[in-house]
Amino acid sequence: MPRLTPYAILASSMLLASPMARAAEPVKPSADDAARIEFFETSVRPVLVARCQACHDSKKAKAGLRVDGREFLMRGGESGPAMEPGKPDVSRIIEAIRYAGDLQMPPKAKLKDSEIESLTRWVRDGAVWPENLSEIRPPASESVATKPTISDDDRAFWSFQPVRDTPPPLVKDADWARTSVDYYVLSELEAKGLKPVPSAGRRELIRRASFDLTGLPPRPEDVDAFVADESPDAFRKVVDRLLASPHYGERWGRHWLDVARYGEDQAHTFEARVYPQGFRYRDWVVKALNDDKPYDRFLVEQIAGDLVEGPDRLERLKALGFFALGPVYYGAAVFDEIDDRVDTLARGVLGLTVACARCHDHKFDPIPTADYYALAGIFASTQYKEQPLAPPETVAVYDAASARLEDAKKAIKSFRSEQGKLLSRAALADISRYVTGAWIVGNRRKGGVEAKTAEYAKAEHLNVAILDRWIKLLDPESEAPAPELARLRKVIKDLDPARDLSADRAALDAVKVAANALQAYVQTSAELDEALQKHRAASLENQTELPAEALKPISEASVKLLASYLGDQGILNLPKDQIEDSLPGPAKQSLAALKAKVDELTKQLPPKYDVVHSLAEGPNPAHMKVHLRGNPQNLGAEAPRHFLSVLAAGEPSTYAEGSGRLQLANAIASPENPLTARVFVNRVWAQHFGKGLVGTPSNFGKLGERPSHPALLDHLAATFVNGGWSIKSLHREIMLSATYQLAAVDLPANAEVDPENRLLWRANRRRLEIEPWRDSLLAVTGELDGRLGGPSSKLTDAANVRRTFYASVSRHNLDRLLRLFDFPDPNATSEQRSITSVPVQELFVLNSPFMEDRSKALVARLQAADAKDDSGRVRIAYRLLYGRDATEAEVRVATAFLSSDAKGRWPQLAQVLLASNEFLFVD
Repeated sequence: MPRLTPYAILASSMLLASPMARAAEPVKPSADDAARIEFFETSVRPVLVARCQACHDSKKAKAGLRVDGREFLMRGGESGPAMEPGKPDVSRIIEAIRYAGDLQMPPKAKLKDSEIESLTRWVRDGAVWPENLSEIRPPASESVATKPTISDDDRAFWSFQPVRDTPPPLVKDADWARTSVDYYVLSELEAKGLKPVPSAGRRELIRRASFDLTGLPPRPEDVDAFVADESPDAFRKVVDRLLASPHYGERWGRHWLDVARYGEDQAHTFEARVYPQGFRYRDWVVKALNDDKPYDRFLVEQIAGDLVEGPDRLERLKALGFFALGPVYYGAAVFDEIDDRVDTLARGVLGLTVACARCHDHKFDPIPTADYYALAGIFASTQYKEQPLAPPETVAVYDAASARLEDAKKAIKSFRSEQGKLLSRAALADISRYVTGAWIVGNRRKGGVEAKTAEYAKAEHLNVAILDRWIKLLDPESEAPAPELARLRKVIKDLDPARDLSADRAALDAVKVAANALQAYVQTSAELDEALQKHRAASLENQTELPAEALKPISEASVKLLASYLGDQGILNLPKDQIEDSLPGPAKQSLAALKAKVDELTKQLPPKYDVVHSLAEGPNPAHMKVHLRGNPQNLGAEAPRHFLSVLAAGEPSTYAEGSGRLQLANAIASPENPLTARVFVNRVWAQHFGKGLVGTPSNFGKLGERPSHPALLDHLAATFVNGGWSIKSLHREIMLSATYQLAAVDLPANAEVDPENRLLWRANRRRLEIEPWRDSLLAVTGELDGRLGGPSSKLTDAANVRRTFYASVSRHNLDRLLRLFDFPDPNATSEQRSITSVPVQELFVLNSPFMEDRSKALVARLQAADAKDDSGRVRIAYRLLYGRDATEAEVRVATAFLSSDAKGRWPQLAQVLLASNEFLFVD
């Protein structure tokens, strides 16, 4: 398909705004103190503590440098200031950890790339250090108390207070309100002298609701039906229909998967665990949401589904993917894996940055280090497990058949290994021939003849790989340590090095004599070793003692010699892929029989039962000890497993039932917990309005934003809990409000008072995320495959027309399209999508094969539609893409563009329509 012509682009500018432009100001990533402090506590301080402070703290301060405070880094040590905030490239500490100059730190081993990047980013962003900020909590004793004291002032903070459902406030314009939500919103507006904008038109409203609840555009017939429905509950029927759609679970499942940092592999390649059946957790989330599983139960099953009594246990095991599909760390870094689980749970469900207490008491919130390790102990007492999704008898049959197959494969591997050793032993008798051959080939090359090793080896019935090794060993430039070759090398060296002597009888005889001596020497060592091994084996079999002389091993030099000739990397060791062809007849027959057995067992192997990536109780549940300053080598007092102290009515109860996960789950899902309902209600609100009532959805602590409408937040939280934790009822309460149904239009007088629309006097125009945008492209062109569930698929497959929700999510190599359009990092829980607007996005929309294919598909659909002419097809296109009728001016411009070459220009016009802002944004 041809690229867009200048005329097509001109036409598009008359029809619609150009791609990604002007329709709305993109939201820029926030760089406030809260985010930078959280980054410091989770990604910077642990590195400084674990890798730097042992040598550069207040006690040692090697080279005069301390790294336990911002002012110390600014002051530096003997070589000057260690850091210049905002300028990592001129900061001495960054140069040192990069190993970019004469100073390399840490001296024993370079930091991991991720650690270097974290420190670099920290310096670049101004090197925030919480101790230098106001309102910091007083430091705890270095000894770290196991029973931390939480003060009344701590508990008085708004998010730790019990949820209070106050009556809706009185308002002047009560007739405007449709649900209880509106009274709280209107009260704040009236207090500021503001009035809400008019309601959105019906076409805008159904498009907004369709994207909010299903992530798909409404069908033209659904738009028409809503516009024509004059009943007072017309919009309620739309909302109910969308909530009943199976696509609702896909749309809201993706929101939850952002929080759950869903991924199907690991970010590293070394010992990387993959989750080929991770989709089962994803599909469990969809079903749970479609079934309107109560949110408290939704959480309990994801935290401790394996420990909950009752039927459908296999289904509950899928829910544990919330933790089981997380990043994996190895060795000492296993504490990072535990930290990931603590952080995901705390920020995702409780809205608290508990992980900031890993190295010390939280600097701002009442979360002692002992509380962090109380939670960490729960996950340290839990283990990853792949649970079968099949009856025990099915599992037993498959495992037995699989074990027999593995034994048969091991037998082949063992047979090949033994035969390889025998072939290497047999090659001892040919050492002289190999040496002579290597010398001859080398001499011929010296004389200018292109002597080919393979041809000589074939002619002399020698193995080419072994011959090639001898050629390299005899090379005068070879520095391989081989004392037994000293005599041979001297003979060769004493011969004329400039002349081809391969046909010189005297020279050849001299080489052969030295080669024969070498062969005799190696063979003698091998025979002595073989005799000794047989003698020992016989003694063990007969249970007799060996005579003293038999106990004496061959010399150490002989052992090394044999290893260099017969070991896995020995000179006479045959390459694995050549062993089979080198076997004698009987051995080949034996190998063929072993292979036949493997083939037969493979045919008999039943299909493997499905598994779910899940969790199980660890074998030895135990409390963890506090890691002083985050250092696992410096242990403090034991931290009994329990819930967060600030959320307990009194002293928190110690968990003693297994890992404590079930007790933790029940504490989190308790109606008495003031955070769980508030945090979730705020997340739902944020997805409907573009921003939460609390602007920091994963931080309800002191560094987070305060709620814009605290009474409304508590009212929704209380209604949510009292209504049985029904998520769909929460949607109805929000969406049926007059507030939700406001138009996305400006009102200058309001904008002067509240430019960010925190008081909700209008709807926020929002750009579609990558998933609904791509899905909409496939939906309007008639290509979308609406099947639910099943294994993930790659977006790089041009034939993939499934919803983007089902795309493979790789932590190691995230799909380029997802990465391009702001998909969150699946290595960590995500509170909200960032929105960028960069030229590469525009280039994708204008020039990518994906967009070209969608344009062709749209043209094909329009050509097949019931339309008499191009103007009719243009009108259908507008209804399909935008849910509205085209204006006469739009039809006129489009048909004028098509008039000269409709067949050639329809794909260009289709691409312009698909690339428009009206398609990309929702009012």
